[in-house]
Amino acid sequence: MTNLYFIRHADSIYTPDEWERPLSEKGYRDAEKILAFIQPDNIDVVVSSPYKRAVQTVEGVAKHYNLEIEIFEDMKERKLTAKPATDFTAAITKVW
Repeated sequence: MTNLYFIRHADSIYTPDEWERPLSEKGYRDAEKILAFIQPDNIDVVVSSPYKRAVQTVEGVAKHYNLEIEIFEDMKERKLTAKPATDFTAAITKVW
């Protein structure tokens, strides 16, 4: 049997740069909890979108299982706005 875990990136700090937006302190704390959730399963592959926050979210899992993170370009999020959001909360609320 194969188990797939789909993990949305953890909380991030808003910046207009979608590619380099990092995790927040809360995001790092939440990302640490992922490993406890999936153990004792054996993980064979870790994939991520190319966004920094997504990679940072699964880094702990990849390190624990001594795996490289495979980047899948097609896992990118849809575009939030055409230009930098002046009110990130309003923009994200509109999208979701």
